[in-house]
Amino acid sequence: MGRFTGLLGVVLILGIAFLVSNNRQKINYRVVLSGFFLQFFIAVLVFRITLVRQFFEMLGKGMAKIEHFAFQGASFVYGGLAVDKGNGTIGNYTSGGFVFAFNVTATIILVCALVAVLYHFGIMQRIVSIIAKAMNYIMRVSGAEALSNVASAFVGQVEAQVMIRPYLKTMTNSELLASMSGSLACIAGGILVVYAKMGAQAGMDLAPKLITASLMAAPGALVISKIVFPETEESQTLGKVKLEVKSSYSNVIDAISHGAADGFKIAMNVIAMLIGFIAIIALLDAVLISIGHLFNPDFNLTLNYIFSKIFYPFAWAMGVPAADVDNVATLLGQKITINEFVAFLNLTNKSVPIVTEKGLMIVSIAICGFANFSSVGMQIGGIGALIPERRADLAKLGLKALLCGTLASYLSATIAGILM
Repeated sequence: MGRFTGLLGVVLILGIAFLVSNNRQKINYRVVLSGFFLQFFIAVLVFRITLVRQFFEMLGKGMAKIEHFAFQGASFVYGGLAVDKGNGTIGNYTSGGFVFAFNVTATIILVCALVAVLYHFGIMQRIVSIIAKAMNYIMRVSGAEALSNVASAFVGQVEAQVMIRPYLKTMTNSELLASMSGSLACIAGGILVVYAKMGAQAGMDLAPKLITASLMAAPGALVISKIVFPETEESQTLGKVKLEVKSSYSNVIDAISHGAADGFKIAMNVIAMLIGFIAIIALLDAVLISIGHLFNPDFNLTLNYIFSKIFYPFAWAMGVPAADVDNVATLLGQKITINEFVAFLNLTNKSVPIVTEKGLMIVSIAICGFANFSSVGMQIGGIGALIPERRADLAKLGLKALLCGTLASYLSATIAGILM
């Protein structure tokens, strides 16, 4: 029954995209179907092929190693601080204990430094180019949108657009939407490692699920965006995938320095957002509870309660087991209206508990992406700085990109649920 419900979820998600399409007659069903089957094929490989699953589990263990190496750097900086080691004892930070701000900062900085080194030597560009060529061959999308969507599975929202900077000015609106949608549907490598670590702290093996989610999101975002905004213009990069392998760093030391500095900015932004958003949520919940008590002293009206009702149909349609539907809906609401970091934090600290393995699988993939309202603003500002003459187009496409990125993540989660 759960798999049948998931099929309904696929119909619901694609149906919403079709209903909001700006030109249904021009939808290229070859692109849509090939992208959907590519997304489905990735899921089958990961969830049904033992060797592939073991490879992804190995990647997950590698991500844990990266966090361990990051801890070495953090231990030097924060050594001497007393922390709760989690077993009722207090000890030196270097000898154990998880402090969110310290560990998160260190992990993001290390991953950003590593990505910068890979970029300096041209390795990152070549990996992205190879995968993009394969996706371009299968889906027949333009080279620019294939490159940006694949790049989004490795780097941040704006960094993915920097890789296709020479094409941004002349990209069609359909291509721009596809690129924006891909960046919102995927998650950057540094943040993905952090989420995997948060899950490991709570005894959850999230790493393979998150890697799968980010890979599935690339074709998924193209599927949804090409339904919502079909291509009606001639793309200058149709059938071409050309990525300039050129480093902006003078040497490897310069790459590490810039990567670490960029990582620190991202980490501080994450910490600031969490402090601000969680505090605002507490304030709003206090106001909502007071309003609820006016009608019924036993009714605790909260944002989580509201989210659980609004997003219930999506959670159910994705095939979430009945025991988890309310809480999965709550996390879906937190992710899109607040941000994915808050959703993952509440998932991993079990303040919004998920009790079934299938429910954990579906929600982990569904909330693994940057699609939220604040990210739309960041994206318009970041890409707008690269092509200021097209800021008006970016602003018009912003909410469409949010919808496409969200539906792409939901589609990946639904497919994973069907196969589980």
